[in-house]
This record gives sequence, C-alpha cells and structure tokens, in this order.
Amino acid sequence: MKLQFFPVMALALLPVLHSCTKSGFAPAPLAAVNVTNVVVGGVALTYNTTTLTVNNNNYSQLTMNAGSSQLNLYPAASPKTPYYNQTIQTSPGDNYSLFLSGASPTGTIDAVLIKESYTNYADSVCGVRFINLSPNSSPVCVNVTGQANGSTVSSLAYKEYSSFIKFPAVSANPSYAFQIRDVATGNVLASYTLTTPYFNNVTIVFRGLVSSPGITMVKNY
Repeated sequence: MKLQFFPVMALALLPVLHSCTKSGFAPAPLAAVNVTNVVVGGVALTYNTTTLTVNNNNYSQLTMNAGSSQLNLYPAASPKTPYYNQTIQTSPGDNYSLFLSGASPTGTIDAVLIKESYTNYADSVCGVRFINLSPNSSPVCVNVTGQANGSTVSSLAYKEYSSFIKFPAVSANPSYAFQIRDVATGNVLASYTLTTPYFNNVTIVFRGLVSSPGITMVKNY
C-alpha cells in the first residue's frame, strides 16, 4: 500500500504545484514613465519606496504596474514634501514622460505629464522635440544655427512643448547645432549641439533661469 500511496499523492499535488509555479512567476503588466527633474535648486528624487533616484538636471526611465499606480517622487531628506505625488491610470505597455520644473525649496514645483505615442522610424530620420521649462522665461523659439530665427519652432511659452520634428539621420548629418532664442528680442539664450539619435526620438529641455540657463537632453527610447 505504501508503494502506491506516494505516486497517487504526487499526482494529486501536480495541479496545485503547477498553479503555484504559474502564479509565482507570472510578471505583472507594466507601463513606463520617463521622469525628467529640472527643478531650479532641486535635488535628487527617490521613486516611491524603491532605491531608484532621478538626479537633478537629469532623467531616469522608470516602470510601474499598469492600472491605477501611485507615482511619488520626493527628496530623500524630506519624504513628506514630495515634488510629485499622483495616482496615474495606465494600460499595459503605455509610455509616459513626466517633466518636473519650477523652483525649490521655496517656489512652486510644476509638472508636465505627456502620454507618449512614439514613432518607429523606418527611414533614415530621427525625431527631436523641444520643451521650455525655464520658469522665468518669456516665449522662446528654436532654429538650427545659420537658419532663420524660429525656423525650427516658432514659439514655446513656459511648459509648452513641440511635437517630435523629423530630421535627416544619415552619415552626412552626424550632429545638429540648435539655438534657443527669446522670441521678442531674438537674443540667443542657450545653444546645444545634438549628436544625431539615428532612428530614435529625443527631447531637448530648455531649463534653469534665463540668467543662467541650461539644456538637458532626454532619450525617448
């Protein structure tokens, strides 16, 4: 009897073991969020309860469970005063970009959240988007160096952004030199030379105060 008992019990347990194994290894569906932290006077931010951080004047590509998910980004030294703490509704495979700007510690933190729909380029092109996150700026425009003012983007007020603009991405175009200008005066506020992101998308962020502006380049792939 003992010789027959153990095989029968083993067979009876197979569905249970299979169920446990299946549930234990089934990955949760995910969404992605690309967080850019360009808050003037800001610090590195911690993501939820993880050890992942987003440095100031930089970006990090993060993931969250699809569905109703909390996105909490806060300074490690003061978790009760987050830069951003919202619940986001997502679907599996969704892509978002979150841009944080404004001023810290005494000013307002501003957020721009974009649900992305990236283009997969089959031809020799790339996509370049521009966003104005300089909190005390007037509207700005963008041009490739040597071309007319505003010929790439005519005007972006604070927190406004362009679509992804297509540029040729072949060996003859290894880089592009862009100028960010004040629309009203035409003065160059910042310049940035972009190494061509062949077949991919990037966002060029105009950040900082107009007295000391800067550029952060974000990869959107």
